[in-house]
Amino acid sequence: MFMEERQKLIVDMVNTSGHITVAEIQERFQISSDCVRRDLRSLESRGLLKRTHGGAISAGPKGKYPKEQYNPKENTDTDEACLAAAKKAVEYISENDVIYLTTSAVGYYMAKCLPTEFSITVVTNSMTVADELRKHLNVSTILLGGEMSHRGHCHDYYTMQMMKNISLDKAFLSHTALSIENGASIHNSAGVELGRLIMKNSSMNIGVYPSEKLGRKSIHSVCPITAYDLLITDDQVSEDFVMQAEKLKVKVDIAML
Repeated sequence: MFMEERQKLIVDMVNTSGHITVAEIQERFQISSDCVRRDLRSLESRGLLKRTHGGAISAGPKGKYPKEQYNPKENTDTDEACLAAAKKAVEYISENDVIYLTTSAVGYYMAKCLPTEFSITVVTNSMTVADELRKHLNVSTILLGGEMSHRGHCHDYYTMQMMKNISLDKAFLSHTALSIENGASIHNSAGVELGRLIMKNSSMNIGVYPSEKLGRKSIHSVCPITAYDLLITDDQVSEDFVMQAEKLKVKVDIAML
């Protein structure tokens, strides 16, 4: 089989199922893993697919704006990528830690998956996250107040004043988008200064980003990617993104779906 024919079939397979692994391609075409990766690099360079950790997914547009916002508690469908990243992030929580949980879906899933065998203190400015936290008897919750948005978040002057007096061991953050060039960005400018203050007051900043948020940018910049001590994402992440992040000395931990 000619290379062009094989690559066309690989694209067809990815478009049919939405994703494919290196092992599946090897088995189908009886070629080496190095040959598979050369094919995937060639196809990605032409915009025909997107390479991931261990395979590829369908190519999709990289827009500047987020999906329509929702309260994750009201969403009946589980976001498997968010859940996987959240479970991986929870592994970094230690006994007696004081942590911040992001207002995004990742923060909600982390709140549901927190360890129960030791005590921790959780700071959040999300009513949805706080409602989950009150179910954990081992968790002491500090709710940052202020004027509340329709999504149940607070990030105004009063929220900032509270946060100025809190020191964190670890902050788990997930903004609208994250890219190598533009760092973390969000669509609502009101959250920029609070996000920066949280990171300033934290000993360790951990970015928890489902792969669909990576390689994108939104309107308002929060921080460069190097502001994170660790990035956590799922195994659909682009290999190029991981390599570029690690070149900048940003460690990446990948959760398997």
